[in-house]
Amino acid sequence: MCAIHCQALGTAANGRLFAYESGKCEITMSNLVEGMFQNELKILLGTRAKLPQSKLLQFDLYTRLNPQKRQLLRPGDVEVLKNSNFNAKWPVRIQIHGWAGSSSSCSNAAIKDAYLSRGDFNVIILDWSRQSLDISYPRVSRQLQSIAQTLAKFIRFLNETTGVPFEQFYLVGHSAGCHISGLTGKLLKPQRLGAIIALDPAGLVQRYLGPKERLAPDDANYVESIHTDITLLGNPSDRLSHASFFVNWGLGQPHCPNGTATEFDFVCDHFAALYYYVESVRRPQMFGAVRCNSVDDIQAATCGCAAPSSSLCTPNAFMGGEPAVPKKGVYYFSTRQHLPFAYNDNLVHIQKPQPSTVAAMRPLGR
Repeated sequence: MCAIHCQALGTAANGRLFAYESGKCEITMSNLVEGMFQNELKILLGTRAKLPQSKLLQFDLYTRLNPQKRQLLRPGDVEVLKNSNFNAKWPVRIQIHGWAGSSSSCSNAAIKDAYLSRGDFNVIILDWSRQSLDISYPRVSRQLQSIAQTLAKFIRFLNETTGVPFEQFYLVGHSAGCHISGLTGKLLKPQRLGAIIALDPAGLVQRYLGPKERLAPDDANYVESIHTDITLLGNPSDRLSHASFFVNWGLGQPHCPNGTATEFDFVCDHFAALYYYVESVRRPQMFGAVRCNSVDDIQAATCGCAAPSSSLCTPNAFMGGEPAVPKKGVYYFSTRQHLPFAYNDNLVHIQKPQPSTVAAMRPLGR
């Protein structure tokens, strides 16, 4: 879910510059609600335009040559691709927003900027806002397969036209975007994506689906999931990925609500995964994690150090980073309340679980 727009430098959607600047994003609750209800009214009245799936999606390319001004790519359009800054020598990172999101969200800008701060990448932000801006999440979920089909076709087009190996493609999805990533990986087989990074995968519908209908470990050479909101919008399963990181037990995130000034308070936990991942790309091997026996240890908050009396552990693995470093298992780590979120001592700090932001915001007595 996403309803945040970069106000400091404008948005890519209107041709102005698009970059993340902390504290310069504002919540647009009225715009979100208005847009959703306008869309619902069109559906009820039968006046919603029926377009082919390829016309409903937008692919925004950013590179170090155009870090803040998008270049639109179109599946199958070789001339547009040739005239863009796309470079076959650079890895491809495709970002996919979630329910009610858009390509111009501040979190997308933050991830894009993090990649371009590290080196030369083809960063492509997939915009599926014409379908994501829908009050009915079950209805949105039913459209994920067709979105994945168009994305898979686009990736094949880039591979066939430029020669970029499939292993050089990473999909970085948030919420429902994680499952679009997984479905895309399935459609590309026997070719395999290099990695899928799943940022708080959606669980509203997908927690009840089998691996053929949602993200699964076999959808790329490596799949990593970062869980920050298993209470409301996220997915508590460890069966989505090779490595599952449950940050702060997947419950209340210390900087929430609204610690990044970029999202509604009640979805702050859900968006936390994006900002932790951004920091991991900029500062690799900072989010050390301790391995747990199972997801049951996460839910019981019983993961700990080898020495039971210690609350500081030597990490078994690190979350995120660029490029992805494959690992397996269930992991826990905690974060600081303020930026930078990672501790700077190369240790895992075992902390008591905090209530989710949603639970903490409930009026007393309810």
